[in-house]
Amino acid sequence: MLNKEPTEKVVTFEQTESTTKTFRHDLPISDQAKEIMLSKVFIEFSAWVFHHHFAQAKELLEEFIQEHHLQEEKQQGLLHNMFWWRTLYMVANRMDIVFVDEFIAQNLSYYKDKPLVISWLKEWEKATSKFYYVGHVYNDRNIVVVDMLTEETHDVVIFDPAATLPKNGEIVMGTLLPIGDGLYFPIIDFYHFDYQAREHIVRQVKYHLNQHSKHSSIQETFIHVLSQALQIEHLVVNDVE
Repeated sequence: MLNKEPTEKVVTFEQTESTTKTFRHDLPISDQAKEIMLSKVFIEFSAWVFHHHFAQAKELLEEFIQEHHLQEEKQQGLLHNMFWWRTLYMVANRMDIVFVDEFIAQNLSYYKDKPLVISWLKEWEKATSKFYYVGHVYNDRNIVVVDMLTEETHDVVIFDPAATLPKNGEIVMGTLLPIGDGLYFPIIDFYHFDYQAREHIVRQVKYHLNQHSKHSSIQETFIHVLSQALQIEHLVVNDVE
């Protein structure tokens, strides 16, 4: 009789509509659920938030951008990233925005039997805009970023075919959303700081993140440090030019 090596059965725990009440960042979801979230829910929900809240934020955000003398081609990317920072800041501080509950209520016939999708939408309210160091680029879709405040690493998937692929060592800022199995994706294409300014920005951003975060919320810390990072970028780019 032949002796056989014992085989280990690996059980993959998957989040499903029937079992999920809280979205787990570490557990996978089915391809079908991922397709629904990215191809339908993400597109419809982000468009809904933009439609309902962008107009009232636009003037204030454009004023901030003008004060920091951005190159024209970078202004739109910063504007949209800052819109999400402002929206999520207002949600976190309970400032008259309850966007997830309102969206679900308006589309209840579709979402009432989709607890997994609802739990994923709730994760949007917990998201925050942050600064990241690009630690590794695997290909044009998969990268690893390092949170410049906590030094946590995140595996990121770039789903947007029009997005600019970050370079190794680049500093970017944006807002990540979970998609299960330990993977994240940017809610909108990252703002890419000028590559020539990365060393100056790294030093200043890390220092000021640590200083501000001792006394301010993560959202307030972000906007203070963003202002400083943009000023550094402007000085370096103009000095080089």
